[in-house]
Amino acid sequence: PAWRGGWRPASVDAGESGTLARLALASLALCSQPGENVEVRASGSLTTRSSGALIEALEHGGVEVLSRTWPVRLRSIGPPSTLVLQRPESSQEASALAIALAAYPDENELRIEGELPSRPYFELTRAVLGQFGARVERVEDASNSERETWRVRGPLRAPAEPLAIEPDASLAAVALAAACLSGGDLTALGLQASSAQGDVRSVEHLRAFGCSARSSARGLRASGFPQRGAELDLRGEPDLAPVLAIVAAGAALVAPNGSTRSVLRGLETLNRKESRRLDVLSAGLRSAGWRTEARDAELWIDAPPGRLERTTLELDSCGDHRMAFAFALLGLLRAGVVVRDANCVAKSWPSFWRDLGELGLRSSPA
Repeated sequence: PAWRGGWRPASVDAGESGTLARLALASLALCSQPGENVEVRASGSLTTRSSGALIEALEHGGVEVLSRTWPVRLRSIGPPSTLVLQRPESSQEASALAIALAAYPDENELRIEGELPSRPYFELTRAVLGQFGARVERVEDASNSERETWRVRGPLRAPAEPLAIEPDASLAAVALAAACLSGGDLTALGLQASSAQGDVRSVEHLRAFGCSARSSARGLRASGFPQRGAELDLRGEPDLAPVLAIVAAGAALVAPNGSTRSVLRGLETLNRKESRRLDVLSAGLRSAGWRTEARDAELWIDAPPGRLERTTLELDSCGDHRMAFAFALLGLLRAGVVVRDANCVAKSWPSFWRDLGELGLRSSPA
């Protein structure tokens, strides 16, 4: 725990990072000096989002919550023997609690009640904690299918050997889709299908659209324009939805009649991200000329009713980096697309627009 080493933070500024905010909340609440007042600050789009399930789990575990809105203020405690996370809105909430509990040598319990969204990200956390000497093991319980229990035992220790950090598979998916939509051929180096990152499934999803995509010894490789619509369940990798929605739009332009429509399912969390992604995607595609419909946790995409216009079309990224990526890809299909608030890509890929140009592609930021 941090306080045993003398580190006593008063606050953390998470900026717009929901990941950092959630991890910091749990770590400060459970690993700071017991009884210390701590806070996590936020800015930008993060101030409109919350993590109620995580805060309630900490509160029920004994943490005193002084402020639920940003900046969130807490009074820390030592680790409770059991934490209960009810109806999580993000896998990051479960990951945050597991990481905080793994700081301690004693065995503690994390109970998750309700479906865990984006489960591959939690499995990735488990794999990384294992590399740092912690164990996060599931307790089999057939009596309740809507509850899962995990035993967490630390302490965390630095690996004896250097730790290789893989490239970001969700960002690689943007580049792989760009290659397919532009008639190129691209390899994202350093990623394999065996990766713990769920977003390496991008190659599987691209194949569903008729692209040539596979995992090779060098990395993930993709080429070939999408040829048909597809029905995909993205519950495990919702960050791929913006990219694959544009791939679906490309397929709708060339697929034979009867196979132009695509359906992306499992998008329950999309409207709780940096923007209301499901709504923004649907509106953007519709403005560009495609037929689309957002239905609860689904996005339907079909061919334009007529020829696409070539007039200038400004699409607002709403300050969301993944919306900016998606609309940049859309600019490969429809002339005249201009992306507003384009600098929001700095959150995850600061050189995105330059890199896109160096790949020989042109899309217009504003």
